[in-house]
Amino acid sequence: MLNLSLMKRVVFFLCLSSIYLHAGDNPPLGARSQGMAGCGTALTTDLWGVQNNQASLAGIESFQAGVFYESRFLVSELGMKGVAAALPTKYGSFGLNVNSFGYSLYSETKAGLAYAKKLSARFSMGVQLDYYNTRIGENYGSSSGVVGEIGILAEPVKNLFVGLHLFNPTRTRLSGNLDERLPTIMRFGMSYKFSDQVFVIAEAEKDVDFKTTFRGGLEYRPIPAFYIRAGAAANPGLVSMGFGVVLKKFRLDIASSFHSVLGFSPSMGLQYGF
Repeated sequence: MLNLSLMKRVVFFLCLSSIYLHAGDNPPLGARSQGMAGCGTALTTDLWGVQNNQASLAGIESFQAGVFYESRFLVSELGMKGVAAALPTKYGSFGLNVNSFGYSLYSETKAGLAYAKKLSARFSMGVQLDYYNTRIGENYGSSSGVVGEIGILAEPVKNLFVGLHLFNPTRTRLSGNLDERLPTIMRFGMSYKFSDQVFVIAEAEKDVDFKTTFRGGLEYRPIPAFYIRAGAAANPGLVSMGFGVVLKKFRLDIASSFHSVLGFSPSMGLQYGF
């Protein structure tokens, strides 16, 4: 017999999460990105490119590793956790990430291996292969699949950067018995660097099954060891703010977005090798 209490909790969890994200939607990660409303596709050098745009790993010049946590709407069951590492070599940059969303009764886990390379002074490309798993607790089972990602990053004119990221171009099936597939998502972003202290960024995200999401943000660096960030997004509508502090080879990033109905979603990241 079905556990109706469990099913009600899972349905409620999925309904709440779908307001802000769709199951398996490969959301932007990293507190730096979250401080700019989730913009990350056109960041030129970013450890969390293992999630946001693998091409940005090509700009990393030394080993980096980091951890990230986001408490969506201050609900522990909607927590997103992630770890990432990137290593540049003479053959290109390699990245590894593992992130998970949810709790014991419903969870999504993704593990990915990335490779990125500069093909010219102004053009980089990256690819990634992921293992993706969705699990419902108390023996209701799980489904898994292998997913691909591809990203490019270009500088067509000085200080203007264009990024493109495609998640799951093959429409991977999540279940062998049902036509349940992971979403195919395309993100297009642009950033402009006014100086070493200021840049702005904007992007559009299109899930084939949902309306387009638009995001924009900026980062200001008043002193070398301190960053201030802000951003806004539409569909869903939210605003965000954040800051970053550099401590020798470490950088601590803290951010929070605010949804007018569901409230705050704070996040924090710690990165080594910045």
